[in-house]
Amino acid sequence: MPIPQIQAAEADGLTKEEAMRAAFEELGVPPDAWEGDSPDDIRRVATAALELDPSEVTIRVLSEGTKGLLGLGGKSARVRVSLQEAPDTSPADILRDIIDLMGIDAEVETEVREDELYLNIDTDDVAILIGRHGTTLDAIQYLVNSAVSKASDVRQRIVVNAAEYREKREDMLVEMAHQAARRARATGREVPLEPMSPRDRRIVHMTLRDDEDVRTFSRDEGRFRAVVVAPSDS
Repeated sequence: MPIPQIQAAEADGLTKEEAMRAAFEELGVPPDAWEGDSPDDIRRVATAALELDPSEVTIRVLSEGTKGLLGLGGKSARVRVSLQEAPDTSPADILRDIIDLMGIDAEVETEVREDELYLNIDTDDVAILIGRHGTTLDAIQYLVNSAVSKASDVRQRIVVNAAEYREKREDMLVEMAHQAARRARATGREVPLEPMSPRDRRIVHMTLRDDEDVRTFSRDEGRFRAVVVAPSDS
């Protein structure tokens, strides 16, 4: 991810509040924007004017200042204000960073499908990105979803796709489910399928949920968890 750009300014004033206002003005806050005199008022107005979250502003009082005796020998207050721009946490940019770390040249396009955000990868290194049965693609998808959930309050399922792998995989799983159902009906026995990801298992369950002749359930744990298709009366 890009390194945040940090801007900072130091300023003097008769009081720390004056120094704060002066430092913020150096960073772009209009002089006529101020409302209230407390440090909290100054921070609130400044962050609103700069369109920043308060967490992106650091105020450090370098010197409180002194008034001196009879107006003589006083020392100015000095304040340093640092602004840190929030890093770009868009799902597409997070995915691009992961792909770059893998040393793969690729383009990322976004597409909204119902309540899911699809990130479609266009690359010549499709096989490397997908991995066996999509394990690499699933791992990348997990990393993107985790990074986005930590950086944002927005909860939207993100699907990472490459060369329409998700669609092709779903078609294959649907056919596999129907074949297992036919075999279970013909033999009267359970038909265990290969271990699958939660997403793939859900596709199998949903495919056969309305088939009255068979039932589906999952067996084993972790990476060995798999769907079993069995006759309804077994």
